[in-house]
Amino acid sequence: MDITRFKNKIETPPNGRGISFIKQYNEFWAWKISVEQRSDSHILDARHVNDTCKKLVEILPRWQTYRGIKCDYEKELPLAITTISHAYNKIRQYSLLDFHQIPHESLRLIWDSLGLIKEKYGIQRPNLDYFIIAVCKPLMFIWGQTLAFDSINRINIRKDRSLEITETPPKDSRWSYSQWKTIMRDFQLELLKAPEIIDYCQSRSRQIFGTDFVVPY
Repeated sequence: MDITRFKNKIETPPNGRGISFIKQYNEFWAWKISVEQRSDSHILDARHVNDTCKKLVEILPRWQTYRGIKCDYEKELPLAITTISHAYNKIRQYSLLDFHQIPHESLRLIWDSLGLIKEKYGIQRPNLDYFIIAVCKPLMFIWGQTLAFDSINRINIRKDRSLEITETPPKDSRWSYSQWKTIMRDFQLELLKAPEIIDYCQSRSRQIFGTDFVVPY
């Protein structure tokens, strides 16, 4: 990862809808940090889960998370978010830097629960190859350690020769759990080889959110 290129991408002022997207993300993340800096609280616990659901039901459709599929996300998203509360509590202290240490059972439950939301009429797919954005866009907000894996992300991953990707990212919008884990692990390894990127992300987090308690990689 080239630090100059990385910084230029991050610090280039957004335009158009990008301004709104960044504002929504930063506001959500600032709220998350304000909740989770208290050791006994997190955004999916019994005291905060309803507020989290309301925020995500409002935000995620604007981010085109459920576009193109007849699904009842207004009902299913709150159910899924509630279902993954305990699993989220187990993974929320792990960053992308610790991805290989995350409890498999918790991560798999999150994958299945969030992926199911965008399935037509809520029908589970036996091989769990869900729409990748249905999992990763909400997870990008509540956990902050994954890309959205929208079409732009997927194209750029395939073009980026600096990544030693061990499995070719599928062009399809449906991914398996193992494909996503493989790519996330590759991102972890690339990030660990670039301490200057880590330092920069932490400094940006302190600048924007006043803390590097959790860094939204």
